[in-house]
Amino acid sequence: MKKLIQMVILFVVTCPLSISIYARPVDAEYLYETLKNRIYQIQVIDIASDKKSSIGSGFLVSESGLIATNYHVISDVIHSPDQYRIEYLSHDGTTGELQLRDIDVIHDLAIIYRGDVKLEGLELSTDKLAKGAHIYSLGNPHDLGMTIIEGTFNGLLEKSLYEKILFSGALNPGMSGGPALDRKGRVIGINVSTAGNDLSFLVPVRYLEKLLENSEKQDKPVNFLARIEEQLYNNQFKYMEALLSSKWETMTLGEVELPAELENYFKCWGQTDDDKEQLYIHSYSACASPDSIYISSSFDTGNIDFRYDWYDADKLNMFQFYSLYSREFSDSYSTNRASKEDVSNYKCNTDFVSLSDKTWKVAMCIRNYKKFKSLYDLSLTMAQVSDYDKGVIINLNATGIAKDSLMKFSRQFMENVHWQN
Repeated sequence: MKKLIQMVILFVVTCPLSISIYARPVDAEYLYETLKNRIYQIQVIDIASDKKSSIGSGFLVSESGLIATNYHVISDVIHSPDQYRIEYLSHDGTTGELQLRDIDVIHDLAIIYRGDVKLEGLELSTDKLAKGAHIYSLGNPHDLGMTIIEGTFNGLLEKSLYEKILFSGALNPGMSGGPALDRKGRVIGINVSTAGNDLSFLVPVRYLEKLLENSEKQDKPVNFLARIEEQLYNNQFKYMEALLSSKWETMTLGEVELPAELENYFKCWGQTDDDKEQLYIHSYSACASPDSIYISSSFDTGNIDFRYDWYDADKLNMFQFYSLYSREFSDSYSTNRASKEDVSNYKCNTDFVSLSDKTWKVAMCIRNYKKFKSLYDLSLTMAQVSDYDKGVIINLNATGIAKDSLMKFSRQFMENVHWQN
């Protein structure tokens, strides 16, 4: 027995590295001290001035030097590779250049590489957490130094096209790309954005695992613009196919039945003007998919929104109503951000069509993406023009979608508009 005890003591003394840092629940102080050498500030450096242009955070995910961060942190390097480079700043002030290895633009993730490190990467965990579980987020907010934020896991967002974890904690600019950890120090998500007042969002770690798996299979340099287009195209194909095959919810506004929540991730609002001196009734409803995909600081895509404006003006004469109605009808261009370097000018066609025994004026406008030729934006405006005292104006925007899917979507949308009387 004595010999057995001596053997156990000898094993513990000579093999301290066999005890994992993840072996027991920990507190914020322990996490910070144990893991700080594997968490970095990620800097995008303007080459001409040799000064940082933007910052984020990142963390080591492999002993081979792979670091995870957000796509939006390093996106300038993809769009302007001659103007920017990526560097890291470690907790002890060490700096060095980083190479971009792979991206997931849909889930806002990127893998970058530091070649001079031989540390164990942070452990990734896809274990299910209970709502209310305590979690910790690390990053470098506002360039003030590495910070650890304690908060609460609140599950996945209920109405979202893309999975995000709702984190009750105060993420701030500069923390994007940092890790969110469970009480064992394992990564369960990646900091991505905030809505203020302790409402923040994390990318579930399973998307990082998939990106790491795919990046390990790369045997040649990645064309990142081509990768972005491929990911955008495949993503829109998947959700548009589901959208076009689903049964759409409908709503009634005035005397018109209209598409409402097209899928469970759409959100709708409505309001009626309460102006007693106004000689007409105006009601509106607006619906939108709340998610968009960040491409660059001037360009986002992947959202759909539509608005209905109902006018009932039996107290106006025909000419007054026409003046009001024509002012409200206009070509309503897309609501996503884009610059002239990103998209072409809109090409529009206006015509009169018959729907539900009513005549409608329809303006359809389409523009193409300059760097991603397979994708387009749609702006569709419709107004019922058969009556002289009532009508509805419809504005529909859909962004980052293949042209054939846009045509199918706009046709199906119009076919779901029905005048009730």
